[in-house]
Amino acid sequence: MKQRVVDYMPWMPKSEEEQQEQIELQRQLMKNENIRFGEGCFLSPEAIFMPNSFAMGNRGFISGGAIIRGSNLVMGDDCSLNSYALISGKVTLGNGVRIASHASLYGFNHGIDSIELPVFKQPCVYKGITVGDDVWVGANVVILDGVTVGSHAIIAAGAVVTKDVPDYAIVGGNPAKLIRSRLNEAKGEKAMDTKYETANTIDASDTTDANKAGNSSWNASLRSRLQLFGKEIIEQMSGLLASYSETGEDGETFFRDRPGYKRTVRAYCDATELAAMVDALPPGWTREELIAKLQSFQDAESGLLPDPWSQPAQDTYNPRLLSDHLARYHLLAVGYSLELLDAKLTYPVHAVENLSTKDLYPHLDNLPWSTRAWSCGDWIDCYATGLYLNLKHFDSVKRPDDLFGWLLTHVNKLSGLWGQPTEKEDWLQPVNGFYRLTRATYAQFGVPLPHPERTIDTVLAHSRNLVFFREDRLNACNVLDVVHPLWLCMKQSEYRRDEIIAWAKKHLELALKHWIPGRGFAFQLTKHEETGLQGTEMWLSIVYLLADVCEISELLGYRPKGVHRTEVALPLS
Repeated sequence: MKQRVVDYMPWMPKSEEEQQEQIELQRQLMKNENIRFGEGCFLSPEAIFMPNSFAMGNRGFISGGAIIRGSNLVMGDDCSLNSYALISGKVTLGNGVRIASHASLYGFNHGIDSIELPVFKQPCVYKGITVGDDVWVGANVVILDGVTVGSHAIIAAGAVVTKDVPDYAIVGGNPAKLIRSRLNEAKGEKAMDTKYETANTIDASDTTDANKAGNSSWNASLRSRLQLFGKEIIEQMSGLLASYSETGEDGETFFRDRPGYKRTVRAYCDATELAAMVDALPPGWTREELIAKLQSFQDAESGLLPDPWSQPAQDTYNPRLLSDHLARYHLLAVGYSLELLDAKLTYPVHAVENLSTKDLYPHLDNLPWSTRAWSCGDWIDCYATGLYLNLKHFDSVKRPDDLFGWLLTHVNKLSGLWGQPTEKEDWLQPVNGFYRLTRATYAQFGVPLPHPERTIDTVLAHSRNLVFFREDRLNACNVLDVVHPLWLCMKQSEYRRDEIIAWAKKHLELALKHWIPGRGFAFQLTKHEETGLQGTEMWLSIVYLLADVCEISELLGYRPKGVHRTEVALPLS
């Protein structure tokens, strides 16, 4: 058979006959409900295409000779799989991922627990591979199960990747190690970065890389506990969620944060995010039922989501300026939960879309930065997330550039934060506000922080305040609002790294101690009688972030989803 140029260079122009052939091929394949193609895609008939499930975004290419076998593969927009590349197992690719020839991504592994059975008779295990946006995977690269590759990373030809790759990293070798950061390169810095120390395998009994986290030493006991904890989460999640589920008089299943509490929008979202951590749905719900329920909370006129069980006071409610704190948080919680279900809000967020720069700047100036910086960060969190949802799902052209401009000109260069400490709470308000503010801006859009070293100084100083960080006073907000900023800063700087890791290890040990089997976590860590969905979702996300700071998060086997996800949601270009 004569070979065609388009099969091995699918980005080349195609004849009308080739286009019609491709349309018919995709139409036949999509008779299988588990196979989906976006617009402008090309799958060479000479590729070996045998997935279990497959979803390709827009403008994707798969060249002749590429192998997709036994896989659950999700590809974002503008992805390409070149000739003789192999994908097997559970693999998720972001947008703009380019995979070169002969690269192999193995989103599964053979079980080896038994020494009585031959390896080939033992069941396979699946953690999955996640690749962020704008990633170049070079020729002959091998990526192993359980690895997350950050956005904007480059994997050099021939690399064998056995552990997570940070955003903007260039890694290479066997096993892969960090060559340099593209962020440093963009600043004209060529110094080698030694943060990314890689072992061939990471196991509970492996103590040979005891110095891999700077001067901190990780013992086998903590690794083993993390692995066991992760397995416990996966095994108990369905039963745990069922314990917070009730059936009303109308026969509808719903969730309460805690038994006896009134119904809330957030409980549905927390249950959805928790189930997604283990790649499941909340018990008692189909995907379609849950999508319909979540979409029903949205107000068509404003695009916001006030709580039907805790309505905002109508005499003061101003949706144009996002005045209700519950409606603000629900935009995040419901918007992200729908994305986990491969769905979206029914309407654009009109309140955000219609707020001009002329009105935005005075409103930001008038927020109570000197006394309630947390609520200021909460407002920006909602506004920026509204921009994100409109950009991603409703073809908006309104970008957050004006917001980033205001933030850059109003950040305190000495503290690295926005807002001021207060006499009563010291740095609590601006630190917690920093988390909410940066979660939806710098972290969500993949933009570097303006003063990461100064931020680290301030956040570490706050983290030593025993008014908030004594064991019997730890709550999920205060710990999350320290670990996430430190985790985010560490993507840009090695500054005071050992101190950050020591703090993270201490609080990781504390958190694991207070897990209640079958019930989860309490929002205030030591109040075991108050376990609930919110406390469980937040503390599981915190445990992951603490472990990720210590470079051992892969042992958990789950990742935060939804509001607390760690991936860049929509890189700005």
